[in-house]
Amino acid sequence: MEPGHSHQGHSFNDGPRQASELIKGTGKVTIPIKTTWQHGQAYFDQGLGQLHGFWYYEAERSFRQIAAHDPECAMAYWGMAMANWENPERSKEFIEKANTLTEKAGKHAQTYIAAQTNYLDEKPSDEKARRQEMLRDLENLVHEFPDDIEAKAFLAVRIWQFSYKSPQIPINSHEAIDALLQQVLAKEPMHPVHHYRIHLWDNRKAKRALDSAAKLAFTAPGIAHMWHMPGHIYSKLHRYEDAAWHQQASARVDHAHMLKHRLLPDQIHNYAHNNEWLSRNWMNLGNRKAAFEMAKSLLANPRHPKLNSVEGKAHSYRYGRTRLINVLEKFELWDDALELTASEWLEPLEIPEHENPRLRLIGLAHFELGNQKELEQVLAEVDALSGVAKKNHEEAQAEAKTKAEKEKKKPEEIEKIVKDAGKKQGHQIDRIKKTRAELEGCLAALKGDTDAALKALEKSSRPKHAAALEYISLGDLEKADSLSKAEVSGDKRQALPLAARIEVLHHLEKPEEARECFERLRKVSSQIDLSAPPFARLLPIARSLDFPDDWTLPYVPPSDFGERPDVNTLGPIHWQPPSAPSFSLLDQNKDSVSLESHRGKPLVLIFYLGYGCLHCSEQLNEIAERIDDFKAAGLPVLAISTDTLAELAKSQSNYSEDGEAFPFPLVADPTKASFKAFGTHDDFEGAALHGTFVLDPKGRILWSDIAADPFMDIDFLIKESLRLLELHAAE
Repeated sequence: MEPGHSHQGHSFNDGPRQASELIKGTGKVTIPIKTTWQHGQAYFDQGLGQLHGFWYYEAERSFRQIAAHDPECAMAYWGMAMANWENPERSKEFIEKANTLTEKAGKHAQTYIAAQTNYLDEKPSDEKARRQEMLRDLENLVHEFPDDIEAKAFLAVRIWQFSYKSPQIPINSHEAIDALLQQVLAKEPMHPVHHYRIHLWDNRKAKRALDSAAKLAFTAPGIAHMWHMPGHIYSKLHRYEDAAWHQQASARVDHAHMLKHRLLPDQIHNYAHNNEWLSRNWMNLGNRKAAFEMAKSLLANPRHPKLNSVEGKAHSYRYGRTRLINVLEKFELWDDALELTASEWLEPLEIPEHENPRLRLIGLAHFELGNQKELEQVLAEVDALSGVAKKNHEEAQAEAKTKAEKEKKKPEEIEKIVKDAGKKQGHQIDRIKKTRAELEGCLAALKGDTDAALKALEKSSRPKHAAALEYISLGDLEKADSLSKAEVSGDKRQALPLAARIEVLHHLEKPEEARECFERLRKVSSQIDLSAPPFARLLPIARSLDFPDDWTLPYVPPSDFGERPDVNTLGPIHWQPPSAPSFSLLDQNKDSVSLESHRGKPLVLIFYLGYGCLHCSEQLNEIAERIDDFKAAGLPVLAISTDTLAELAKSQSNYSEDGEAFPFPLVADPTKASFKAFGTHDDFEGAALHGTFVLDPKGRILWSDIAADPFMDIDFLIKESLRLLELHAAE
């Protein structure tokens, strides 16, 4: 077994490797299990509640805690498999372990384990057939153990999950699933199964889940996702104040947990999704400042090649960049847009998918500011980006064709493979074409070519309320009227479209309709900044309609919401770097080295597993070879080892046979006390782990990587360290 790797197998190398603790507020749930550990049932029930809250990382930690004390507990491994149900490779290893222990587990547990085993079995190979088999197995659980409400809960959630993700098994009756969930709630009214009712009715009939939306957070208040989920229902019903309140609560609960356990934001399931949606809902409410700060907060979060990259589907970096561009455009922050796109916040990327929106924003800003020459330059950059996208398209298709031909595919198969390989890049080429056409229309408007500008605006990607205002400037009041009217039809309550509609009606000289629209806007105006565009433009209109200069109204929570705690008590609204644990150890020269001795300057802190770990030697040697780069970046390096002082000399000899000293201190910690304090320790197996940390001058952890293998991307480490240090130095 390599140092840092689990002796139990590959699956145990990933996931949480630090001890769990009992957390308040994970739900009133239980499945009785057989375990020799006195706290095993409590941790199992906690893990079960965390599963219901989709808090998979922490659920696995709870189940691992049981296995550490009672390695013969079959249901502990079932729990680990369930926590990885969307990661079949790891899940299968865990359930295989559970199957070796079922003899003493009891029939109830055996039935649960069998259901998960059958689903993960490769036979039948048809995924849809295996899903149907799982549903039948869960139904059998319900039939054989009618008092087990957890079986009913898992049956309901699997029916929903299998209905929306390919290969789909459609839900034939939402009412039937709801009736199943009501059986759970009849026995335990505050069961976290309210989570599944929200998902069930979210896209079907949101009003049906209002009762669950009011209760869910209080069924499991220790789980941030349970605060988030009511936001689905309230958003669907255009109750953006209520949605934003819940999403803000979710962010705060998450951040409090991260601070306590020194976690990176994107280690938490659905964290980035919650916060990007919160930014959207603050935009819906006209809260420019909060939406702007949340988007920047997502971009400021620590980045990581695996956890948080711009290419990650639901990562902070990707979401933050998208939302910041949205805020800048929707709130007409054109000067800010030009400033931020020339900075680290919205840096240029050689990725068409992410560079195209940036160039579009820059082009719109120059258009709105009347900068014709600069807009022409942006169009040239768009053309260059189009060339990159076309090159990517050709290379992707050529690579796919070569691979298919090597595999001796049939001609018709090769044709399809090549076509599919170019789809993503093809979409990017089309989007860039659309951006170019839109910006050409903007240029035409600056040159006074109204017809060309109107033609381009028809296919513009501008928000419809913004496009309506552009139609006014181009003289097409009829189009402005129809477009803005559609944007506020029905029960829509978004502040920006309502504000645009008021402007359009004012231009059309329809004061009574403008008054009616103003009254609608006032009902959702509690978070609007009247000094910011576009709301500042409404002041003369408000006066003409006899509204006060401060026409906003306070928010009054609806009666169906229930009591709300003060959100400020739940945690900070944005991620904050946690304080590093203190330590005082001896280095290879027997000099005392402490965290306090490094106060006032940043620190790259390496935890390595002694002179015998070859991977550690590779990391230390790589850092030593790049020490001039670290020095140039102002990044001192310190390495803490599991070695004794005597053994540190062997690390030294691994580095240099001629006695050349390591260019940074090596510190001995044979007790592994600092490893445990920093979490670079597998508490379940009593083994040290590889760790890399970046600390700021205040001794706070800005970035970390704890894993079975050492972090080796030195370029990334230096670049990200400098980015985070600059961001947090400005606090």
